[in-house]
Amino acid sequence: MPIIVEPGIEIGPGITLGAGFTTSVTLIYDLDAANYSAVPTNGSVTAGEGTTGQRTLTVANAGASISWQADNGGLFRKSSSLGTDVIFGGPNWVTGQSYSVFMAYRRIATSSGRLLNTQSEASKDWLMGLYNGHPDTFYPNFAVNLPSSGADLAWHFGWATFNTTTSLGQLYTATSTQPTGTAFTGTNSGGGGFNQLRMFSRAAATEVQTADIGFVKAYSGIFTLADVQGLYAQYRSRFGY
Repeated sequence: MPIIVEPGIEIGPGITLGAGFTTSVTLIYDLDAANYSAVPTNGSVTAGEGTTGQRTLTVANAGASISWQADNGGLFRKSSSLGTDVIFGGPNWVTGQSYSVFMAYRRIATSSGRLLNTQSEASKDWLMGLYNGHPDTFYPNFAVNLPSSGADLAWHFGWATFNTTTSLGQLYTATSTQPTGTAFTGTNSGGGGFNQLRMFSRAAATEVQTADIGFVKAYSGIFTLADVQGLYAQYRSRFGY
């Protein structure tokens, strides 16, 4: 049963719910650039509201192609195709876990690849966000949406969910207007989750995507439309909408 949360209650760092927002999910992993003033160091930790333990970040940035920028309240920027510079971390939800992932991102037209990928593709092939420079991707080991067109330079929101009971994958998307329903759905019993979330490339340091990422947040449980609309209302002004 969804938990009704009164407007104005803070459920995480900087996250205060607006009117009409209900949730039955828990924020487990919260890598939000607004909580930083520089690129995280290797071995630093991040955790979500209500999580039972912090999760270690692996950060490699010897080539300095990832930077922290103060724009939009804070963002992580990948500025070149150097594949060895990367950030990854988070839970291992390959099987048995229904989840939601929420991300804010903007393409930079330098190198086109995978924006948010699983660290271990041997477990499941999982990706989200940009694919070859095209937004609104969600591939939880099958194509909910794997676009081949539509590249732009706007800020995008994506909310990806996968229900392990029904094998249903859903993607809500937004730019300047809030979602009014799912943008893409798909059902496949071979679908699933990820073994840690890797930003800007595949684990083999290939298919590098240059982009800005405001945050990556992973939740246990499935967003409702009301959840998605509440989060959009909370974050839209940060990204100029």
